[in-house]
Amino acid sequence: MCHRKVCEDTADKRYVHAPVREKQCALCHIAPSGTERIKSVKEGQRQVQWLTGNPSRQDREYWFPIPPALAGKKLILQAEGLDKKMLQTEVQLPNFSDAEQLVAVSRPPEISELRVEEVKQGVLLTARVAWKTERITDSTVTYGEGEPTRKSVSDPQLSKDHEVLLTDLQPRKTYSFVAVSQDIFGNKAVSPAMTLSTHTFFSQPGPGVEKVKTNEKVTVSGKYFRADNRFFARFVANQPVGMRVGTLDGLIHVSTKEPAGQGGRLPPEHLPLADPHFLNTGVCYTCHPQTKGVLSHPVDVQPKRGMVIDRREYKVLGDGRLTCMSCHVPHASDNEYRMVRSDKKKLCLGCHKNFGGGL
Repeated sequence: MCHRKVCEDTADKRYVHAPVREKQCALCHIAPSGTERIKSVKEGQRQVQWLTGNPSRQDREYWFPIPPALAGKKLILQAEGLDKKMLQTEVQLPNFSDAEQLVAVSRPPEISELRVEEVKQGVLLTARVAWKTERITDSTVTYGEGEPTRKSVSDPQLSKDHEVLLTDLQPRKTYSFVAVSQDIFGNKAVSPAMTLSTHTFFSQPGPGVEKVKTNEKVTVSGKYFRADNRFFARFVANQPVGMRVGTLDGLIHVSTKEPAGQGGRLPPEHLPLADPHFLNTGVCYTCHPQTKGVLSHPVDVQPKRGMVIDRREYKVLGDGRLTCMSCHVPHASDNEYRMVRSDKKKLCLGCHKNFGGGL
């Protein structure tokens, strides 16, 4: 009664997603049980605006730059552990003056344990480069055939453990690369050049990779810092998790006098809906676990620097991250595999415009 138009729009399509055809809407759209979620306040339902984070990364410690204007207010913290254990809770931030002062340093960070952990062929040919620093920095890899100056891939996430995925690679080539780490005070370190080869494929987890299975619930503790006019939050979990933080962007009023589904409102008795990250990526793996890894285009990642995504055609999350639904239509389509474009070459060239000669 509330979603009749969705059913009508999918009825005449050639390829219909099985849960839609079987009217199993709850399989994807309803929040998974056991998840700690934001509770409704009076007759309102809170919406979260995610600021930063990487739900696909698995680590115990995360540092987040927080807008100073949020000091003294509340954050929403989401941490997803192994076996889909989830914590989503409110965190009270201290006033800016109450945060611990970080002592400035002038020497560059130290890069160690630089290595190539993986070279593999999936939808794209990729290589994963990892290294460590003794203090938190961002992560950049500059690489190319011959001198490492052609391409740069960056991750602004602050960390001591760094990992960058290179995707613009060709088979049977040798690339030179350097790792670049810059700390919050502007000190930059550049590693000696190393090489990687795409002649053979391998996967070799490096030191520090942690795979822990536990029955414990996810717990997180926080500490807060300031440096000049900048504000930082450090969260430490009891197990490896993916983590992100956000803020409440207000309340959507729910009125019991209006029919459900009008104006995006939900009636109070409506089941809780899955968050966009789970709905557009996480739920896909419950039925398609084989697509995780080599058989999938990278998801839960930001587009490469300089890449322009047409959001009218390729859907992304609010923070710009790519998901499974960036390339697939969720309910039904006349295109095979429910792709957003009928031609596979055109699908790739919609974002990878410089790959025209290789497809």
